[in-house]
Amino acid sequence: MDSTLEARVDAYIDEVWDDVLTDIETLVAHPSVADEGKAAPGAPFGPEVRAALDDALAIADKLGYETGEDDGYIGWGDLAGAEDAQVATIAHIDVVPAGPGWTGDPFTVRHREGWLIGRGVSDDKGPAVLSLYAGAFFKHEGITPRYTFRALLGCDEEVGMTDVHHYLEHHANPAFLFTPDAEFPLCNAEKGLFGATFVSGAIEDGRILSWTGAEATNAIPSESICEVAVDAAELPAPCANADRLAIEAVRPGVARIVAHGIGGHAAMPEGSLNAVGLIVGYLRELEGVLAPAEERFLELLALIHADTAGEAMGIASADEAFGPLTSNAGVIAVSDGHITQSLDCRCPASITAEEITATLTELASRFGATITDISTKVPFSVDVSHPAVQALINVYRDVTGDTDAKPFSMGGGTYARNFACAVSFGPEEPMANAPAWVGPMHGPDEGASEEALRRALKIYILALLKLQEIDL
Repeated sequence: MDSTLEARVDAYIDEVWDDVLTDIETLVAHPSVADEGKAAPGAPFGPEVRAALDDALAIADKLGYETGEDDGYIGWGDLAGAEDAQVATIAHIDVVPAGPGWTGDPFTVRHREGWLIGRGVSDDKGPAVLSLYAGAFFKHEGITPRYTFRALLGCDEEVGMTDVHHYLEHHANPAFLFTPDAEFPLCNAEKGLFGATFVSGAIEDGRILSWTGAEATNAIPSESICEVAVDAAELPAPCANADRLAIEAVRPGVARIVAHGIGGHAAMPEGSLNAVGLIVGYLRELEGVLAPAEERFLELLALIHADTAGEAMGIASADEAFGPLTSNAGVIAVSDGHITQSLDCRCPASITAEEITATLTELASRFGATITDISTKVPFSVDVSHPAVQALINVYRDVTGDTDAKPFSMGGGTYARNFACAVSFGPEEPMANAPAWVGPMHGPDEGASEEALRRALKIYILALLKLQEIDL
């Protein structure tokens, strides 16, 4: 690595770092959960997302970008290059709902022992700010890049990515793009996605009045609350997971069952504990309490929640390129005489959506249930030998000294899969390195290491410089 260039990059980061932190705090302050039900002209995902986009564009404008937007679906900052072809980044300023379990205000960044805590510091408002400051290095140093640099700011990544679909209907693909929305070193392959909802048969004289889990299908619920039409005194103490379950009296004849699990992201279930599954286990301990149709659906729920590999459901699969299938049953509800349970699977190329649908349809029918709202996406990859991929991984190796770092596949679904030539590139780090009081993305007390963010900014600056040297 050029020591003079490295020194200039380090000096720039020192100069702007306080501003980086302030700008992250500004974006996190918006509870920007995309909600098409609150759409308005210029704000297709609601006013909070629009407000976050406005602040993100203001940051870009402050840094010297020429800003623009696509009717509120997506925004961007441009730095004109010698050529029209674009090198781009894309990060998102929408977030998943805060959910329960936070030890402080989710939308006020807290600083503790070198960590930032707040919804979006990791996914993906912190990285969005890094991408803007990475490109701004060109302006700071008076460099005209070979390729035009565009920093895209998405607004609907967590819900449906309709923002980028809308964008690509009206704008050309960049020559190469990376999204700072994954772990380092670099993800060049993403599993396919399969989503569906299990619906119970009609329930007569049901005793389950309400049931909550995750607020988004791609979140593993850290808390679940189920209210049943039974006096609390009639419910036995839990036999299993007693330290994670509590029985509370709501009023005479109505009890509340509260479960505390370990939340996380559907794509990375390792180390998590689904709170809905804890309640499923407890309800199945009861005898003669629930309606027959409820007990029948609970048998199905027990299979859905039995593991995170889909083994009990009969859909487990794995291949060398993408690894194993993962499954998450996050959103549960009681409505109109039915219980519904969402399913979010991340799938290797060794199993098709048609195979999963057939297996789950047959499984559901055995318990008088159905599956609806099926959504699918095929696996996605960019060849490891692509010169842009090699450029990014080599920059990562140079900065970190990790000469064995290699691209990997993952279950997370990022913006990258929507573009012609794109990868995801940090800045997240394994949660095993985090203190116990730091939560994962999509979980309570979501955190990001300030040291890791600083290192990521350096990597992104050097990566953008290196991409200018490649024929795209």
